[in-house]
Amino acid sequence: MNPLDHIMGTEDAAKLWSLSQDHIKRLCRDGKVKCIRIGKTWILDKNQPKPGTS
Repeated sequence: MNPLDHIMGTEDAAKLWSLSQDHIKRLCRDGKVKCIRIGKTWILDKNQPKPGTS
């Protein structure tokens, strides 16, 4: 099991959830999704549901 299979960037999240990349970054900044910031890059948990659907 590769731990990198369970993460995605904001571009992948935007495609997966049909949201804009700017909106994904806003959700990250506001703590609305499971993520961590490494430098200037947001890394999100791929296994979480689309924001607003849970």
